[in-house]
Amino acid sequence: MTLCGDLQAPQVNDLWQRRADWWQDDRLDLGGVTTLDSAGLALLVKWAKAALARGATPQLVGASSDFYTLANLYGVAGLF
Repeated sequence: MTLCGDLQAPQVNDLWQRRADWWQDDRLDLGGVTTLDSAGLALLVKWAKAALARGATPQLVGASSDFYTLANLYGVAGLF
């Protein structure tokens, strides 16, 4: 699945409601994400943990250096 635009609290709520459409994907493309906050990161952490729980390897494509800075700050970069 490809995520685009903002990945902040309002968009996270919408994505959470539609998670049945993409939650089982092991690969997410973040190349089109323009803004990410802690809510967006939390959603991606939940997704990655769900992938790991079912024996898959979560893969992020196109994640920005800002994403990894935030993930490192929260201590979750190792999930991706």
